Amino acid sequence: MAIALVFCTVGMFVFGYTLSVGSPGPLCAFFQGVMMVGVLIGIFSTLSYALDAFRSQSNDIFIMNMLFKNFMFYGLSNFANNWVAAKGPQEIMFTFGGTSAFMCLMAIPTYIYGKRMRSWWARHDLFVKWGMQTTGAASEMG
Repeated sequence: MAIALVFCTVGMFVFGYTLSVGSPGPLCAFFQGVMMVGVLIGIFSTLSYALDAFRSQSNDIFIMNMLFKNFMFYGLSNFANNWVAAKGPQEIMFTFGGTSAFMCLMAIPTYIYGKRMRSWWARHDLFVKWGMQTTGAASEMG
């Protein structure tokens, strides 16, 4: 997540700045690429952790990931364009960059307390308590 933190936040901050000052298109596109590298590294590392830690709920994790992504971008489509038109690209990219930095830094408590959180979840599994546990074919992988 440290790599995602660096690439994502630097990419978002510099991308917003280059757009706001009217930099050449290839420079803006480069920093958009830097931003997307960080976003993808963050997404894949988070998803890999979740699938490894909660293997029995891998289908649910995949579905929730798709649901969150679709609702998030639908929500952004309702206000992000007006926000950029009113305030410019720098403000929205700085806001997204700060939010992304905060989310990446949340990996530190997860790294420190991850085993305790998984242990607590195994003992207090709400899906089992509420009768929502998925039952599928037994896995060959263990």
